[in-house]
Amino acid sequence: MFPYEAGGSGQPDGSAHHSKGAAQRFREAQLPLEKLWMYYYGIGGDIDEMSLDAFLHDALDIPAAQVELISAAMTEMAEGDAP
Repeated sequence: MFPYEAGGSGQPDGSAHHSKGAAQRFREAQLPLEKLWMYYYGIGGDIDEMSLDAFLHDALDIPAAQVELISAAMTEMAEGDAP
């Protein structure tokens, strides 16, 4: 994967593990990308749909805070909290 920022400071230690976990959860849940992105964006996410797709296919690193929002969106959608 490519670093989000020069020097890799965009993700603290251990966030790469969370990134892989989020990508794996996405594949297992078989969520439509557009639906996940809309929910993620609605709860405060700030990467575009193309970047989310790249992240979920291990082609882009994103800040840990965004990984947490993606994970929260997937959890809420799986629990039926999504509209």
